[in-house]
Amino acid sequence: MGGTARLIDQQPEPPKDAVKMEVLMLGMPRTGTLSLLSTFQILGYKPFHGSTMEQYPHLLKLYLEALQAKFYGTVQSYGRKEFDKLFMGKWNVSCNMPGSLLAEDLIKAYPNAKIVLSTRDVDKWQYSMKGSVDLAVKWKTFDWLASWDPDRIGLWWKYHKFQHSLRPILAPKGERQAYIDHYKRLNELVPPERLLNFDVVDGWEPLCKFLDQDIPAVPFPKVNNKNSFLASRRHRWWQMVRILMRKVSIPVMLLAVVSYLLWTTWLWLRLFAVIQS
Repeated sequence: MGGTARLIDQQPEPPKDAVKMEVLMLGMPRTGTLSLLSTFQILGYKPFHGSTMEQYPHLLKLYLEALQAKFYGTVQSYGRKEFDKLFMGKWNVSCNMPGSLLAEDLIKAYPNAKIVLSTRDVDKWQYSMKGSVDLAVKWKTFDWLASWDPDRIGLWWKYHKFQHSLRPILAPKGERQAYIDHYKRLNELVPPERLLNFDVVDGWEPLCKFLDQDIPAVPFPKVNNKNSFLASRRHRWWQMVRILMRKVSIPVMLLAVVSYLLWTTWLWLRLFAVIQS
């Protein structure tokens, strides 16, 4: 696959003044990641999160390519050069998904970055997954609605469906065991001085100590991930409905105008015929 053309190779190199990757947050989803996203922002970092791709939709194709390369060998796998392009010199924290799916590759690519594994009780995590991620993927109307905006929302849905399709590979023994194995594997891979297992309930102190940062004079962020996640999905759904209505309403309106003109023309012709007779 080494000679196969890749989308990432068409992307520009990051600028010379690009920020350097400092922190890789590689825990599982539904482990307080939105709270940590806010946390890193408060601390002055520039975190990249999956939601960032709403502003940079071209990254969806690139992350899709990176995941396909890793799990199916479709093209040459991404390394430091490719990840630098993905982060565009803009972000110095990779915050959870999709980075967690590329954890080993990112750890190898950025040997000086600190690793934060966001954690929570595995049973609570599994319950949260079923009430959010697993629930949202069952919205089958996305399959039809997304086709009305293929370059943006359609691409987003394709990327997320591919993520979900990886479940059998990521969790061959079930999601609970996959969660345990993920943390075990990364704790064995990363030297302890470079690694922090962190639960958001622990607040600022352990995180700031690990990052050599002063503790901010504000409360530790507490974002309800489940509510935010489902609200985001509902927002996407209504976005697609509005796009559908806009695209359908224009030809319907044109048809109505043409029909009205034909009808009034017919009436005038009938009237003219009556007058002539």
